[in-house]
Amino acid sequence: MTLTSGNPTADRRFEIAMQLRERGDEQAALELMGQTLELVPAWPEGRFVLAEMLAAAGQSQAATVAFEAYLAIDPGDSMGAAAKLAALGLAPVRSLSPAYVERLFDQYAKRFDKALVEGLKYNAPKQIRDALSAHFPGRRFARCLDLGCGTGLMGAAIRDLVTTLVGVDLSAGMLAEAKSKNIYDELAHSSLQEALTRERVSVDLILAADVLVYVGDLAPVMMAVATALQPGGLLAFTLQVSTEAEFRLGADQRFSHNEGYVTDGVSAAGLNLMTLTHSSFRQERKIDVPGLLIVAAISA
Repeated sequence: MTLTSGNPTADRRFEIAMQLRERGDEQAALELMGQTLELVPAWPEGRFVLAEMLAAAGQSQAATVAFEAYLAIDPGDSMGAAAKLAALGLAPVRSLSPAYVERLFDQYAKRFDKALVEGLKYNAPKQIRDALSAHFPGRRFARCLDLGCGTGLMGAAIRDLVTTLVGVDLSAGMLAEAKSKNIYDELAHSSLQEALTRERVSVDLILAADVLVYVGDLAPVMMAVATALQPGGLLAFTLQVSTEAEFRLGADQRFSHNEGYVTDGVSAAGLNLMTLTHSSFRQERKIDVPGLLIVAAISA
């Protein structure tokens, strides 16, 4: 990611500050970042980097102030400061901001498939497809909503079972990659909640492969799913699993969820749990990440 303030002098100071940081000279880097922000006090990315540097230096109180100063400039939190503040022991994060998720995946779009499939051994789409085929053999779906469709990996895996396939994503970059593959009948640049609200009682399959790891509190999503599904419609999704209470945001900026919390949330939304499988859908540092695959249905 290349950051620029629009001020050549400030950008040069920022570049040198980053070099000092890489060499381990934290104090000099912090001093130079302070000088940089004197030139461009309203530069949100600069404020965020300063806050990160303070946190890394163990100056938690100063980092908190700096993250809050960043949020005053960018209340949409496109850099993910809320998660950083949670890591400093402040209020827990219930979900990552849409602006942060959009920015993250816009930057990631061009190299997404290779990094995910080759680097992280990602296979959630295949496992979801296999689960649907095993538990609902021969079933076809008239209208399917692929939430957080990304570049189309899930869409490609399910395409032959679906008449109308709708992809939804916050990232315009991801949607551009998906469009180039000609997998989807419709693509929507939208949040999960917005897309589900538009699809009231209109879809018979909703998919969320490696998407709800960016959502902590699942209750609003589950309730919206229940209103979007036709009678007898299915929801299939994957999560990272946690043995802690409800959900937690990890250092990887992804949420993990407690199994009991998930099953209670499915039931509370009026969905019937059809199958829950412990599995792994990706690796981190060549180690399988524990996960859950859930298929639920709305009553016919």
